Amino acid sequence: MTAESLSSSVAPPLRILHIFARLNHGGAEIRTLELVRYLRTRHPELPLETHFCCLSGLPGTLDEVARGLGCQVHLLPLRGPSFIARFLKLLRDGRYDVVHSHVHHPSGLITLLAKTAGVPCRVVHFRSIDDGRPPGFARRMLVRLWKHLIDRSATHILGVSRCALQASWCPDWTGDNRCQVIYNGIDLGRFPDPMDRVTRERLFEQFELPSDMRVLVHVGRETPAKNHKRLLSIFSELKKSLPQAVLLLVGDLAQNSSLLGEVRQHGVEGSVRFLGRRDDVPSILAAADLMVFPSLWEGMPGAVLESLAAGTPVVASDILPHREIAEQLPGSIWLVQLEQSDKTWAERIMQVPQPTPATRLAARSAFLAGPFSLQRAAEQLLNIWCSARADKNLSRVELGSHGKTATEQRRAA
Repeated sequence: MTAESLSSSVAPPLRILHIFARLNHGGAEIRTLELVRYLRTRHPELPLETHFCCLSGLPGTLDEVARGLGCQVHLLPLRGPSFIARFLKLLRDGRYDVVHSHVHHPSGLITLLAKTAGVPCRVVHFRSIDDGRPPGFARRMLVRLWKHLIDRSATHILGVSRCALQASWCPDWTGDNRCQVIYNGIDLGRFPDPMDRVTRERLFEQFELPSDMRVLVHVGRETPAKNHKRLLSIFSELKKSLPQAVLLLVGDLAQNSSLLGEVRQHGVEGSVRFLGRRDDVPSILAAADLMVFPSLWEGMPGAVLESLAAGTPVVASDILPHREIAEQLPGSIWLVQLEQSDKTWAERIMQVPQPTPATRLAARSAFLAGPFSLQRAAEQLLNIWCSARADKNLSRVELGSHGKTATEQRRAA
């Protein structure tokens, strides 16, 4: 289906229901809302109607953001006794064209119910290589059941990386024509001009930093995967060789007493700043010298991609998703094995040159030429969603880069 056909005045809206546990400040939730905002603001001609269903039944910190974008948010607890009946009613009343589930293996139940309700496009989206839960016998049997349901009922199986599909779906996923890698898309329009020095000056002024400080940053909420305690240990070792280093921690961490205790234990209280949740993350990244990201596991870390989009280099753990980024954007990310000592990590950090406006501009250009743009992700997802109204005589959806569909741009030319 072409974007022109989709935006035709006679075409009814394409109705999409995204499934999450809760709309909190997680990577998948933020990336999805950025996609909704991008399509709504850059391509308002596309008749899309987006809703969310949260299976925890609990309100989230991003609910109002979703509603502000014109989305409905349905709170429907999965563990409730009437969940199946209520979810089927939601699907039938909503007359959805697409159910897009982001809840890892439990998506099997979601797509089975969507198939029962007659939803034509049923998407399972694997966002990580692990759900972080203990792999006991009962859990393995449950995952086996869920994967069987996915196999029977999903029309599309997506991964944010090759390794996410390999780990979460099956090692030979390339033999399943429903499978596709869609990398997290970053909207470069949110980032300041890489040649603008004012962004860094404002950051130093805001946090009262001396001009010779080396600014390290980490973006992520407090979860075991993010490995914050190891991050603080590495930073403590770095301070021995680089006393002018400061670490900015962005995310829901300010009230975490255990991390505050770690900071005191390492004696770096004056050099670690807890910034909390921020709306100006692109500006902070663009003003920093380096991101340090020692995650235990990921799917495709949006924070790392945002740092690279800002032209800020990254030192990260040598895990499969980070290797995949390094493969796509060589020379922008330095990998260190988790088993290596804090001293080795600190030495690698010291070896990374400080970015300049010129190197940031070059890094931005390389990022734009890579596979991680939001426009590219939006095109890929729209083509999947439009399969709900498949017509073999219609071509693929293409989005222009200036708020017009590719068809409209060609016509204007």
